[in-house]
Amino acid sequence: MDPGGRRFGLALGDDAHGLVIPIGIHPYLGIDETAVWLKNEAQKRGVTKIILGLPTSEDGEETPACRRTRALAEALADRGSKVALQPEFLSTHGARTRARDIGRPRRAPVDDLAAQIILEDYLAALGTRPGSCRR
Repeated sequence: MDPGGRRFGLALGDDAHGLVIPIGIHPYLGIDETAVWLKNEAQKRGVTKIILGLPTSEDGEETPACRRTRALAEALADRGSKVALQPEFLSTHGARTRARDIGRPRRAPVDDLAAQIILEDYLAALGTRPGSCRR
């Protein structure tokens, strides 16, 4: 998931094969409502772990937006979801490049593609995929 203040992007992945596909963009409803929605969506899709992008700075330091992401992770964990955080510096930039490459309109949201990049990077760090697919 690529969490944002107004909306969040989702991608679905298979850690056995390293396949990741973007699946949608949804409005951010606040921490509690978003946590309930995500938990229900994860259950419907058979998701065993929710990966949240952690918006760090270039040097890996946490930004103010990290508080909201950590609060969402805690709300999901409190509801019984297994959660992991993945640093996501420049995922939106990479998503814009990817959107341009696939012909998506310039002003169209790219949150789902950012979520795809975040999950690809997470799986790459686990060794599921050889190298990051960010570029």
